[in-house]
Amino acid sequence: MRTRKISLPALAAVFAGIITVFIAKSSDKPSNCFAWKVEINKSVFYLAGSVHAATEESFPLPKAYMECYAKADKVILELKDDRNELEQEIMQYAEKDRLKEDQYLNLHLSAESLDKLSRLFTNDEPKLNQYYQYESWLLNMAVAGTRSRLTGYNPLLAIDLYFNQLAKKDKKEIIGLDDLQTQLLLFEYELPFEMQIKIIEKAVSRMEADAKKDSLLFEAYFNNDIAQFENVFLQNFDFNKPQMKQVYDRVFTNRNIKWVEQFEKLSIEKPGKYFVMVGAGHYFGPDNIRELLEQKGYATEKI
Repeated sequence: MRTRKISLPALAAVFAGIITVFIAKSSDKPSNCFAWKVEINKSVFYLAGSVHAATEESFPLPKAYMECYAKADKVILELKDDRNELEQEIMQYAEKDRLKEDQYLNLHLSAESLDKLSRLFTNDEPKLNQYYQYESWLLNMAVAGTRSRLTGYNPLLAIDLYFNQLAKKDKKEIIGLDDLQTQLLLFEYELPFEMQIKIIEKAVSRMEADAKKDSLLFEAYFNNDIAQFENVFLQNFDFNKPQMKQVYDRVFTNRNIKWVEQFEKLSIEKPGKYFVMVGAGHYFGPDNIRELLEQKGYATEKI
């Protein structure tokens, strides 16, 4: 097993719970949406929140998003690739962490956990069986990204994936802020096998409760209630705890700083109009994208 930098065991669950982002129904009041505009070196960036799950009723999206997208020459997402490409890349990356047959996770998890996982991945049983063959971070990530199904949301209807497909259809350039490995390192942890099993057991036991917490964020998004979203989002963190601050910095602060620097670089090297869609959590909390832009002298305007 290859040694990697250790990350906090709880990071995957926390990250997944807070990376969920804005969905909303069409509205005659687009100014209520999670959308802003900022000018950087005469380039225009339309900032919007994305979501990693939705329902069919979430569409059509509010006019503000579609109008911002239409005005932009280029589209900026957290990751450039589409869902199928990402799935292939993730499995290729995970090969370094393939387990020996006698360590396959399904041979060590409790019957209760196996039953819950089987129900969660009802339509993806082959994928679930594949996840069992790798170190537990992969299954943990899959659970975090799939548990929205428990509250009626479909990860296949993710809003960021929707705009990825739309941009490809419209032949708009897509720019990824992160590479895949950067995001996967947020989930990875190097721990003894016995501890990995305990982490998965805990994640499975909590996934229904965590999905219900996620639904509070969805409700705020559906209602275009920015204040409520910010309140629910920040409840995930106790910044007086060093461990929690470390989690926040890795998931948000460090990436926000890097992303704002990328905006500045693009504004000079490739001037134009950009539609930016990232997790709505990146627009709130300490050192959020809007705050960092304001500190650099770039005024953000609510759309």
